Amino acid sequence: MAINDLGYREWDLEAKNNSGQWRTIAGFGIRVAWRSNWLRRIFIMAWIPIFIMGAYLFVIEQSIQDVDSDEFPQNVGRFFVVGLVYQRPEISNLTMLSKWNQRPEGLTRVLENLFNQGGSTNGAGRGKSRRQIMQSGLDFPVQDLEAVAAMTDEQLKQAYEVLNSNLLEQLRTSIQSRGGPSTALVAQSFESIQRSQQVARELITFDKDNNDVVDFRELVNYLRPTLWSEVLFLFFCLPQAFSVVIVIGMVAPKLISRDMKNRAFLLYYSRPITPWQYLLGKCAIVWAFLAGLTTLPAIMLYILGLSLSPDISVFLVTWQLPFKILLASCVLCIPTTLFALMLSSLTRESRIASFGWFVVWIMGSIAYGIMTFVEAIVKLQEQQNAVPSDQAMVFVEAGLAGRWAWLSPMQTLENMQSWVFGVDKQIGNLNISFLMVGLVCIACLAILRRRIVSPIRV
Repeated sequence: MAINDLGYREWDLEAKNNSGQWRTIAGFGIRVAWRSNWLRRIFIMAWIPIFIMGAYLFVIEQSIQDVDSDEFPQNVGRFFVVGLVYQRPEISNLTMLSKWNQRPEGLTRVLENLFNQGGSTNGAGRGKSRRQIMQSGLDFPVQDLEAVAAMTDEQLKQAYEVLNSNLLEQLRTSIQSRGGPSTALVAQSFESIQRSQQVARELITFDKDNNDVVDFRELVNYLRPTLWSEVLFLFFCLPQAFSVVIVIGMVAPKLISRDMKNRAFLLYYSRPITPWQYLLGKCAIVWAFLAGLTTLPAIMLYILGLSLSPDISVFLVTWQLPFKILLASCVLCIPTTLFALMLSSLTRESRIASFGWFVVWIMGSIAYGIMTFVEAIVKLQEQQNAVPSDQAMVFVEAGLAGRWAWLSPMQTLENMQSWVFGVDKQIGNLNISFLMVGLVCIACLAILRRRIVSPIRV
């Protein structure tokens, strides 16, 4: 039979799953980007803070071990740890809430006396001066903690109103006088007061020696995971944040714009690949570099802190931090990658995409500062006879409110990472931060899908 007479025959080969095509795109993109000498230098600089932060964790752990020592230089650690502990919002609020007995009718009066007298309650509390706290540390009688734990919602609302209305005044008073330590400069909310009540309930169980007082060592042991979280949060926000912005600006703008300029889509789509696999491959390129800048250094910092700790039992109270590191990395990497690739897909010139990337970050921070400044100016116009100190506090209050923080990508991501690590360092509304990031991610995905599919659309 002639070969041309065979006709059609049944296809008996098994179809193969091509879901791994994105790995080829990612591997090639990583190798090309890594050829940049500047990119390698940035990576070297980004890993240097690990050793600085590791020394910071070592000082914390060593200070915790010597916190009860009265000998020099061991007692220097107490001042360091006291400063870290008292700047925690839940602890500073709890210090104020625990200064009165459980008397609902006198709650507002006692709170007002507390602020007006710079921390003294004329016998209603157990206030200490700044020098006494720095020398002996903080302690909470169990009786006071039980009183705070038993406060009703109505009492907490009264406490919130007084604390919120007098916070800045108390900050000014504590700075000008030496009657007590200054309060942590954070915006108050009713949730923060409720959090302080929850801390009071948890601290009652930390009275391990049953002496009816939660002493400073027991308080530090309770806050140990939080202190570690603050170090990791600081690592993400200060040295790594700037490295991330620079690296994404160097890598991401070229990934799609050059494919559009060189018509590389013809090569990609000549293989069995879907648009989502193409997008995943491009995202994986950026994520690989971001993981080398944030996730891996943070994990190494955690391991370094464990190895330098004189008490390995710290692992039992900080084991959840690696999971928080992974979640904080996702919060940082996903929206920034999608936004950078979206800019890259809108133009065939990678320089324009890079320019747009840096403009958004710089102008967002500037817009946030300008709108906050304008808000403070408007409030000052309503206070014509305000003294200079009151005028300065208006600007502080506007900054703490953070109503325009969503304009700054840096501040928005910092708020979300603060929530992940549980350090309560948010400025502005956290819900707005999550909403803005979610809307940006959805918009970027829609635009990327449209731009990637357009070359193969008939």
